[in-house]
Amino acid sequence: MPNVEEKNFHPCRNDDEWRKQVEQMLTTGNAKFHFQKVNGELRDMFCTLQPSVLPKEYNSLLESKAKPGVLVVWDIENNGWRSLRYESVIGFKFLGHLERDMEHESTVRVE
Repeated sequence: MPNVEEKNFHPCRNDDEWRKQVEQMLTTGNAKFHFQKVNGELRDMFCTLQPSVLPKEYNSLLESKAKPGVLVVWDIENNGWRSLRYESVIGFKFLGHLERDMEHESTVRVE
């Protein structure tokens, strides 16, 4: 990461168990990540790994896209694959199933 101002990063971002929980939740619904991009900018991303939402040709490729410390997800707003580094996560909210209205965020939090 570039030399940028230190952010209040998510306290569990380097916890393997938390990462597994996040990935499991993403297979059942959507989430919002707030994170710092490599260039230092902050970004919010609504994403999922729910198989019924992904284009069929990608469902079999999920395992091959994973790299240590990097999460590859389907960006709901941009309709494409995006990745983020776990170490850059500032906030995470599980928003529930995609059939629900994305504008009303869930109060469920994994911390």
